[in-house]
Amino acid sequence: MKKIIIFTLFSALIISCSNNKEKEISKIKDLEKATLSSNTVSIDYNKAKELVDAYINFVKNYSKDSACANYLFKAANISMNIGKAQLSVELFDQIIKDYSGFNKVADCMFMKAFVYDDKLKNINKAREAYKAFLNKYPSNEFADDAQACLDNLGKTPEQLIKEFEAKQKKDSLSLKK
Repeated sequence: MKKIIIFTLFSALIISCSNNKEKEISKIKDLEKATLSSNTVSIDYNKAKELVDAYINFVKNYSKDSACANYLFKAANISMNIGKAQLSVELFDQIIKDYSGFNKVADCMFMKAFVYDDKLKNINKAREAYKAFLNKYPSNEFADDAQACLDNLGKTPEQLIKEFEAKQKKDSLSLKK
């Protein structure tokens, strides 16, 4: 009799957890539709923040679920685009650390460097992150972009224009020879 009671309680607990998980997934899907649909002209900041929070809560509650890395990746990208750049970096770091087998880890490393560079304007952290990305993924499709960003870190638009014009002039002179 005792075994039946324990089994019943255990079964009820599993069903309850499963129902909660399904509720969270359903909430995420509803928020994604409301926030990321193609009909949306601009992103509603509050809905986007709620979606990011839903992704993060799901990962906290079900860290072993196969959807976690993708949810964190989406949360990091949304965070970057709603002015939560530091949170974006933290989420990319979490993916890199906790979900190293995720197929977008290289993208996470590149995006982390980009956020430091473009959003947070932290040249030292950006340089460090771009170099880490290039050391680990020298043949990645973003490697050339990372190198270009690294080469241009801290330069003003005016400096970039002058360098571009100088390169154009040099290239045109070499064609005339």
